[in-house]
Amino acid sequence: MYSPTRKHAALLPLALSLALLSPGAWSDPYAKLPDMGEAIDRDITTQEELVMGQGFYKALRQQAVLIENPLINHYIQSLGQRLASASGWNAYPFHFSIIKDNEINAFAAPGGYISLFSGLILRTENENELTGVMAHEMAHVTQRHIARMIVGRGSIDLTTLAAVAAAMVIGAASGSSDAGVAAAHLGMASAMQQQINFTRENEYEADRIGIQILADAHFDPSGMVSFFDKLGRQEGDGFYAHNELLRTHPVTTNRIAEASNRAEQLRPAKVFNSPDYAYAKATLAAELAAQPQTSASTLAKKQTESASPVARYYQALLLARAGKEKQALEILTPLNAKHPDNLWIGVALADTQRQLKQDQAASQTLKNLLTYSPDHPVIALKQAQLWMESDPERAYQSLRASLRNHPHNDALLGALAEAAARAQHPIEHHEALGMYFMAQQRLHEAHSEFETARTLTYPSNPNLAASGSELIARQRLDAQIKLVEAQILAARERKKEKGM
Repeated sequence: MYSPTRKHAALLPLALSLALLSPGAWSDPYAKLPDMGEAIDRDITTQEELVMGQGFYKALRQQAVLIENPLINHYIQSLGQRLASASGWNAYPFHFSIIKDNEINAFAAPGGYISLFSGLILRTENENELTGVMAHEMAHVTQRHIARMIVGRGSIDLTTLAAVAAAMVIGAASGSSDAGVAAAHLGMASAMQQQINFTRENEYEADRIGIQILADAHFDPSGMVSFFDKLGRQEGDGFYAHNELLRTHPVTTNRIAEASNRAEQLRPAKVFNSPDYAYAKATLAAELAAQPQTSASTLAKKQTESASPVARYYQALLLARAGKEKQALEILTPLNAKHPDNLWIGVALADTQRQLKQDQAASQTLKNLLTYSPDHPVIALKQAQLWMESDPERAYQSLRASLRNHPHNDALLGALAEAAARAQHPIEHHEALGMYFMAQQRLHEAHSEFETARTLTYPSNPNLAASGSELIARQRLDAQIKLVEAQILAARERKKEKGM
């Protein structure tokens, strides 16, 4: 975990942090790293890790504020998929979320659930730094460091992992560094202290594997090193002076040098970075701006006619957030005309047009975007939201078509449930809501929705036979109910094993 701050310091060891450890541990820290073996499978399987991660994600969603912007989330997930393909990991998929918090932090939980803090994303300077953080956390997953920690300590269970989410949010919401630390220590103090020596080897291994993943995915692995260097400079400013745990796990020149040498050796001949990074960062910054009107005014004073498209885009988002939609439209319209293939600008323009009740213009803007980005889930979502009141059946059919290619998109599932209700498809409404709840790990609510949907597949008149579509829906729902019941049972059995 990256965490150079005191507020979330207690989370550092449990989440297999990016605590950059003291020099002199090994003369060649990469030479003695263990290979990932299969012995750990005898103690904890990848399926058990996944179930634990699902429970953690449920706790996180209940207590943390997550960034819900579909374009930002799609971008982060796309980066993650590119890294995952290069990692060779296929035991379970990775899932990325962004916690709305100014802290510079990131962590991996069991089951491939990786969380980035918004403050960390905004602190990165390029896509290579961002993916450097992501690859390091993914390496903790692929090398099964969390599983090894759980087995080695024998005291980390779902309740403890859920306490991490609680600790983060208590600390963030209260604004007190002590609140989050105290909450974390309630469930984790002894296990965290024991883990300090355990993570040293893991961190070097996460460096080595993470750099390899970055190189194989054609990112510049030196981005990981440059971000380490930022943390090192913070340490030099005395940032860790009042925290014993972080003082004993400093960012060191030794580790930076080792990672730098390896990154230099593995730097790919061709590096492919996306222009989306700058727009994603601008979108996030605008969304989190405390005073968007003031920020927009300050930016306008500094800008010249030669301002970059990203700077103009950022200014327009700030204006729109400040309720100055017409001024935002004046910026976005010519930007879109000049960059018709830019998804970020096009979506921002359509959103602004919709806010100004220019629905026909917004519909045309989104239609034009499809020319450059066919079947993009965010465009499908925006179109459905535009049609939701005036033509819910159209929204429903459009979302169904998009979900065929993006079946695990939470935002599309939530929108489908709403569209089905508006278009008077009750079976499909409850089924989509059940799938949405499953994606959120709200298993009992999902089970209830699937059962309700299944009941609706029986004709209200018992003398009538079910239609073909109702029989097919019932079979589909039977499978969904069986799946969610198995997950609920697994969670119950885990609690029994732990004596909870």
